[in-house]
Amino acid sequence: MHFTSVFFLSIVMIFSSIRHINNGSIYQYVWSWTINNDFSLEIKHISAAITISRL
Repeated sequence: MHFTSVFFLSIVMIFSSIRHINNGSIYQYVWSWTINNDFSLEIKHISAAITISRL
């Protein structure tokens, strides 16, 4: 789980550097996908942990 987040963060940082060079729309797509995907995974992970702790 944490490795996946670090991996996506690395990709976003690479695209961030590319964005400063040429203002492309690919960066915006990857950035929005990474934020949406990562937060949904984190929320699912947290809600699963809360559910298990209540049992």
